[in-house]
Amino acid sequence: MIYKIAGLGVDVPPRGDLPRRCKPYEAAIPVNITLDAAKMRPDIWADASVEENYYLTSGFDFYRQLLRYDGMMLHASAVVVDGYAYLFSGPCGMGKSTHTAMYKRAFPNAVIINDDKPALRRIDGTWYAFGTPWCGKDGINVNTSAPLAGICFLHRGDTLLRRITALEAVPQFLKQTNGRNNAQNAQLLMGLLDDLLRNIPVFEFFNHAAPGDEQITYQAIREAIGRKEKTL
Repeated sequence: MIYKIAGLGVDVPPRGDLPRRCKPYEAAIPVNITLDAAKMRPDIWADASVEENYYLTSGFDFYRQLLRYDGMMLHASAVVVDGYAYLFSGPCGMGKSTHTAMYKRAFPNAVIINDDKPALRRIDGTWYAFGTPWCGKDGINVNTSAPLAGICFLHRGDTLLRRITALEAVPQFLKQTNGRNNAQNAQLLMGLLDDLLRNIPVFEFFNHAAPGDEQITYQAIREAIGRKEKTL
C-alpha cells in the first residue's frame, strides 16, 4: 500500500500490523520511498513480537531513506500549539511524554502529533515536524505537520532552562537520531543538523516534571521565535 508520510509517498509492505498503523496515512500519490520487505524481519529482536519487529525494522528503513529528502528522525515527543510544533527530546525516562501531556492540559488547542519518533523535514527552507506511524508503544500520532518552533532536551535536575549552542546541541542530537550507518548517510545527517541548528532554537531543561514546567519551555521557545521574526 501507498501512504503519505512526512509529505512523501511511501510504499509499505503489508507486514504484521503495519497496515493498521499506517491506515490514517493512506493516499494515492507517487512513490518516493519504498521500504525493503527483506529488511523487515520478524526475528531481529528476540524479546519483541513479530509485529513489533516489523514495526521497528520498517521505521529504521524509513528514517534512513528520509535523509535523502532533507529529513531526519528525532527521538522526541512532538506537540503542536497555535500552529507551531514544540519537540521534547532526551534519553528514555526523562519525561518527554509527561511534558507534552502537560501541554495538553495547559493549552486547549494542543495536539500531540507523535509521542516517540516525529519526522523533521526541511521544505523550501522551512523546518517542519510531522506525525508518522512510528510513534512508540502508546501509538500516539496524528497525520499532520506544523512548522518547527523549537527543540528542548530534557534532563533531571533542579529547574534550569537555557538555550544551548550548536556545539553543545550536536552530541545530544546524535544520541537521539539515526543515520550514521554509513558515510553517505552520516554526511547527509550532519548537513541537515548544521542547517537546523542555524535556524531552530534549541534548549536544555533540567526539571523534576513539576506542574507549570510547560509554561517555562513554552515561553522560552515563543520568545526565541519572536526574536527571530523581528530580525527577518
